[in-house]
Amino acid sequence: MMKLINFRFILILIIASLIIIKFFNTPYNLYSVLLHDHEKRMTQAYGYCNNESWGFYNYIQKKFNIKDQEVAIINDEGFITLEHLFNLKRANNLNSKYLIILNYISENNQNIYESDIKFISNYKVLYRYNNCYLMELHE
Repeated sequence: MMKLINFRFILILIIASLIIIKFFNTPYNLYSVLLHDHEKRMTQAYGYCNNESWGFYNYIQKKFNIKDQEVAIINDEGFITLEHLFNLKRANNLNSKYLIILNYISENNQNIYESDIKFISNYKVLYRYNNCYLMELHE
């Protein structure tokens, strides 16, 4: 009788383990962690110039050295902004030195300066990748 209970317990434990491994996609995630570095995994999960646009933030923070700068951020598709991950200070007003526009969707191929963003004419495009923009205030 005791062997039957132990066998059932071990069988239930194995089935539960297999369900958990399948649910969390463990083999693929382990493969991804071993194969890709942190930046590539973050870009894959949060997008380069889509969704939260982690890759775009990472690129402009390194290339343009805007760390600890006050930045106004607009994500046109309503996703959360990640300025805290990159030590960017979220501007309270919209006349900060830098403006980041993420996931901008134009209508009928309109220019970014023809958009509904009223204060956009105060800025010049410093860097653009697809529908993500880093803009700097005209001086």
